[in-house]
Amino acid sequence: MKHNIIVERFGVRLRPITMDDAEFIFKLRRSPELSRYIGEIDSRFSIHESWLEEYFHRDGDYYFCIELLSGKAVGTIAIYDIADQSGNWGRWIISPLVPAAPASVWLIFHVAFDILGLSSIYSNTVIDNASVVSFHDNCSLPRTGIERGGLTIKGVSYDMVIHTATKENWPLIQERLEKPAILAERLLMEETDG
Repeated sequence: MKHNIIVERFGVRLRPITMDDAEFIFKLRRSPELSRYIGEIDSRFSIHESWLEEYFHRDGDYYFCIELLSGKAVGTIAIYDIADQSGNWGRWIISPLVPAAPASVWLIFHVAFDILGLSSIYSNTVIDNASVVSFHDNCSLPRTGIERGGLTIKGVSYDMVIHTATKENWPLIQERLEKPAILAERLLMEETDG
């Protein structure tokens, strides 16, 4: 969906995805180290480009590029499948060694609750993706279910952990994310200065 939401904090910015991001997203999603627990993507760039073109016509789908304040793209994140004041947040992929996770999640929750006015958002994470499941747990995101066989990757079926955040627990989540986001911002600034 074409939107104009831009938010930034902690040295990180979320801005709308554009067609100019197609090659970056394609490479990011096909990276062996990052694609282990995400849905498969066709190896043909033209299929990916077509999917992205269709995205711009879908309502209730807010896809963002995660970038540093320098403008360097480092990842993606989205809120989609919005219905009844609830949405799925995902498509969350960040380049390795860039400490933008806490800030990007803080910003996407800010978009969900403070800008879009949603009452809840949920994520589906492959249960074997221990680092991301642990990240969600440590942010005080309650586990609200398990989706058995929710994703198939290279012929292997994976269960998904569902974490749900509500507008009511957003203040606690903010508090849990702010400290690591501030620390990560310092690291990002050191990288930029060095």
